[in-house]
Amino acid sequence: MEEYPKCEDLGYKFIKELLDFAYQKKSVEEVMHFVNIAFEFTFGATAIMFVYRKYNAEERVEISRGFSHEFIKSINETPPLALLKELASLKNGFYIDFKKDKGKYEEYRNLFEHENVSELYGYELKTAYTDSYFVIMYSVPGFKNCGDDKIEVFDTIFSVIAYILNSNKCVQTMRDCSQIDYVSGLNNFKYFHEKLFQEMQKAINDRSGLSVALISINQLNKLNSVNGHQAGDKNIGIIANIIKQNIRAFDTASRYGNKFIILFPNMGKDEAKNIIKAILSESEDAFKKENQAILSLNAGVSTFPDDGNNERTILDIAEGRRIDARRIDRWTCL
Repeated sequence: MEEYPKCEDLGYKFIKELLDFAYQKKSVEEVMHFVNIAFEFTFGATAIMFVYRKYNAEERVEISRGFSHEFIKSINETPPLALLKELASLKNGFYIDFKKDKGKYEEYRNLFEHENVSELYGYELKTAYTDSYFVIMYSVPGFKNCGDDKIEVFDTIFSVIAYILNSNKCVQTMRDCSQIDYVSGLNNFKYFHEKLFQEMQKAINDRSGLSVALISINQLNKLNSVNGHQAGDKNIGIIANIIKQNIRAFDTASRYGNKFIILFPNMGKDEAKNIIKAILSESEDAFKKENQAILSLNAGVSTFPDDGNNERTILDIAEGRRIDARRIDRWTCL
């Protein structure tokens, strides 16, 4: 232990600086960046990543350091599910010394980009919304400034990080004040209104137009009652992902309640309807694969300036057409 007299002191210093940083109302992403840089500098982490899991429906690398872009792309396509399952089964962190445990965890050692990894540490950071962030980090030469007490120090640090992610100073500030709806990963309705106003002004100046599509999830409350809100949120995520895959990079998609609303700048009604029909068709197929027969979608599309010259009229017409579509049949768009 004399070889590493500073590990516990460094841990306390790390936590103090982290709390001072987080209490400046920093976002989750900024906190993660701080942790990644600080762990590299203080404890010699060769590479570190935060993997985000949303309601057990998907995994993706949220923030990383020390990995190449190509590796992160590949790990997003094939997440380390066995390792994440191992982390989720533990109350505290998961530590491997590959030199001492030769051959025992080779499946984990070979998961990552660097060769000859000496030590690996992982921890699940659960949030109040039942989604999780998994931190996975390793060192090729071995973590520095640490003896056998490194596991306890790392566990303490990441339990504090979990607290920060759940605190009003960080997660709630981000959820309430940012442009993102945390269930779907799309924009929130407040941001949509701001964007719609901007795009309408631009359309007036450019003498162009835009389309707005309103999609409703039918019987979402029934699904929540039968299968729980987690099932409803999972299906919201499925629809949101399909929307993202079908719209352009500069289109704006938002979610509020049981509705999605999409803004298509410089696009006419027919083209917008074709995109919405594709979204409805893919969602129907996805629901069938999930053996989910309760939910369905309907949609209405309106255009500016053809259907009206102000935001309220455009939204009301889209909503009216959505209602008419639902009266006709499930999975209909007007």
